[in-house]
Amino acid sequence: MFKWIKSNAINTAIEKISDGVIAKMNINEERRNREFTYQLKELEFYKSNYEKDLKEIFDYWFELVRVTQIKDNDNLTVQEKQKYQRKYADLISTDKISQFQMKTLKYGGKETSRILALQKKLLQENHYSDKPNETAIFIFSVILSALKKEILGQDLDPIDVIQVMVNDFDDNEDKIKLAKEYIVKLYKKVYGEEPFWS
Repeated sequence: MFKWIKSNAINTAIEKISDGVIAKMNINEERRNREFTYQLKELEFYKSNYEKDLKEIFDYWFELVRVTQIKDNDNLTVQEKQKYQRKYADLISTDKISQFQMKTLKYGGKETSRILALQKKLLQENHYSDKPNETAIFIFSVILSALKKEILGQDLDPIDVIQVMVNDFDDNEDKIKLAKEYIVKLYKKVYGEEPFWS
């Protein structure tokens, strides 16, 4: 009789443990299914607009770099300069640049968001009136560099972007280096570390 009670108690204990393990496995499987469903929804969200958005984002920042460097070119006629000044004003209008900053944040990561934040900081003339003239072209090139790294996994040096765009880079190299140093210094002050592109 004692053996039967002992055997029955062991069977009951085993069944309870087994039920507990099965319940725990069911809970874990439900959690995994919820996470998987969430990841599928997230993937679908990004995929639905991904290619169109990315093309638009890259086109905007590349055009901004191009127009920023060409608008003050001494070799342009007065009419050409005026045309590029208007185009630049349109590209950096509050509405357009804020729209593309938000689109860029949608796909960019930590470095992209950091450099966008610095670009916004630099617009505060009362705090950054001492910035070099080439700061704008350099910061826009860094945004492209960050996007290429975080979205496409490609390394693109901002200086190389500028060298491709600027015909007289050698004549302006010292000015561009000053802009780079200014932004690196600001980056280190704000984030306490070296930027990946320095």
